[in-house]
Amino acid sequence: MPSRAAIKEHCVCHHRGARMAQLKSLEPQLIGGVFRSSAPVGIRLAMRLLRRLPRSRREAPRLLIRLLYWPLTAKTKILLISLVSSVTLLVLAAAGGALVPSADADRRWALDYVFSDDTELSGVSLCLLQDLAGLIVLAVVFVTPIFFCQQVQAIADFVPMNECNGGVARLLPEQIRRHDTLVRRTNGWFRRLGGRGVSAAIAAAMAIGTTLLYRFVNDHGLMETWNPTPLPDSVWRDEVYAGWWANWHTHPEMAVALCAAGTYAFYFLVKQLAMGVVFTGYLYRSSVIGFGVTPNLKFDSDGFQGLRPLRRFMLWTYGSALAHMTGLLVLFMVWLPAAPWMVFIVLGVMLVDMLVIVYPSSIGYHFALKVKKDHVVSLYAGLPSDEREAAIAQVWANPVLPVTTRKAVTGIGLYLLAPAVPALFPVLFQHL
Repeated sequence: MPSRAAIKEHCVCHHRGARMAQLKSLEPQLIGGVFRSSAPVGIRLAMRLLRRLPRSRREAPRLLIRLLYWPLTAKTKILLISLVSSVTLLVLAAAGGALVPSADADRRWALDYVFSDDTELSGVSLCLLQDLAGLIVLAVVFVTPIFFCQQVQAIADFVPMNECNGGVARLLPEQIRRHDTLVRRTNGWFRRLGGRGVSAAIAAAMAIGTTLLYRFVNDHGLMETWNPTPLPDSVWRDEVYAGWWANWHTHPEMAVALCAAGTYAFYFLVKQLAMGVVFTGYLYRSSVIGFGVTPNLKFDSDGFQGLRPLRRFMLWTYGSALAHMTGLLVLFMVWLPAAPWMVFIVLGVMLVDMLVIVYPSSIGYHFALKVKKDHVVSLYAGLPSDEREAAIAQVWANPVLPVTTRKAVTGIGLYLLAPAVPALFPVLFQHL
């Protein structure tokens, strides 16, 4: 994927000889400290000590210093955090005997009851590696910050991308001034959301919310909807909870680890949604000014008419929404008792996601469509009739946005059907 530096380099090369106005760029990395580049701590002292060594002995220490103080990208930081957290969770589970099934022959895997004719309840086991729903939820927990990081990088590339594609050539000096003012205000919102006070408040709120959600599970047990036994649902769910790897009474360290992981994911999710709302506001206002998604109709530099960063943003955003919805459905259908009223919770989450997915896509689509129409009008005026038809056909041969309409419609269609799942699932399971 092209970086901001690569985009700027292409911009300079592609407009050689022409003086371009430089627009202010968005800085979504201000929304969190993990996304900001920071100077290595102690590197000056290390270099000062290095200079005291004889020149003949500096090469190996210099190489070691470069390795130790190599600047980490935001993606690398988040991958390291997720990796360390995952390994820590597995080590805690293994140390507490909650990773694999115990040797107790009286305890059976919870899903073995569900998919077996022998439903006589003798004891339920649901260790970490047996909890398929838990593994899916944990996977969503640890990939959520990665989705967020990719979106941050793509938003940072938005202004340079469209600037290089010729979007700035369409602007008057007054429009450039208004756009730069809008960017300063948008970056101000990113900075406020990344402030220590706001970040601490979000983290505290997410910790409280995660604890309350775990307490609900602690009080009401697990897998109530999946009861295959003739016993009451309350007995079944209590037995499943008794054999669960995150049971507060038998594995308190795993319960704390699960709540910490939930807080970690919800913290990044809230910031991700807030960033999406701020970016949506910027898209709307910048399109009114006259700057927006601008395909490069003269030179296809990356196979997507210069819109590869936008494609990356759209794909990561769609993937993030589907991952969140998958985790939410698994949480409500497996861990918690699936009920029709949960449709409203799913709908609420879905509406927020739609605000930061479908609406921005619509804004970008209509602006890019206008750019194409204006280009076609210029072709009518500037080309002879024998070349005009082929040139216009070439313009409309490529999709308006760098993600095909069929894939987008399929994904949105599946997304819209998601709220029906928790409402219909209990009825379907009872008839199996």
